Amino acid sequence: MTYEVTIDGAACSVSVERAEGGWSVAIGEDPPRFVEGRRLGNMLHMLIEDRSHDAGLVRTDEGWDVDLGGTHHACQVVDPRRKALRLSGGAASGTLKTSMPGRIVAVHVAVGDTVAVGDPVLVVEAMKMENEVRAPVEGTVVEILVSAGDAVEAGAKLLRIE
Repeated sequence: MTYEVTIDGAACSVSVERAEGGWSVAIGEDPPRFVEGRRLGNMLHMLIEDRSHDAGLVRTDEGWDVDLGGTHHACQVVDPRRKALRLSGGAASGTLKTSMPGRIVAVHVAVGDTVAVGDPVLVVEAMKMENEVRAPVEGTVVEILVSAGDAVEAGAKLLRIE
């Protein structure tokens, strides 16, 4: 899977693939490296090509604060699965659809509610991850086609905003 990562304002792509006993990680065009890691609380202990590294991790509204070797880094990571849900089809018309199969965890709006662009409207669990779906347009919720607990297929209409 390839992630869009911004570290201290510099953007790059990071490809991560499971490998026996760890992960194969490639940053940008660099060759992949084998990484073993274990997260214990707010610490990530990594072995990268036989060199040990410890990183402190703190979740923020924007992403992660990472302390690596005594140096602080502000990091944002865009998961392509979450991005696909956020940018799901039909957004221009105000009809939200899911781009992958999943289960509705929560619906945060009701018919008649007014929403602004970016307001959270529902939560979909897909691939064992909960993904908050936000309003793609400003308007009034006119139709909700799902309820918490519903299973949805890829392309399923979720709700409509006018």
